[in-house]
Amino acid sequence: MDPIVDRLLTVFRLVLGDPTIQLDDETTAEDIEGWDSLAHINLMFSIENEFGIRFLGDEFATFRNVGELRRSIETKLTR
Repeated sequence: MDPIVDRLLTVFRLVLGDPTIQLDDETTAEDIEGWDSLAHINLMFSIENEFGIRFLGDEFATFRNVGELRRSIETKLTR
């Protein structure tokens, strides 16, 4: 698996308290039980800490799926 996806999966499982979560590029909040607005904020901060990046303004809220999130992380890591 992709190392970024591996790290994202670890964050999602920890924040949402579900070790069975699986992610792919098409995964959305509707696909994962417990991914509500509060969890979304916790995910954002946890992902920022995990990868040493920052999301600007409401950037994190604009991602339609995990694939868009992954691509944004990849871009931020190469800057």
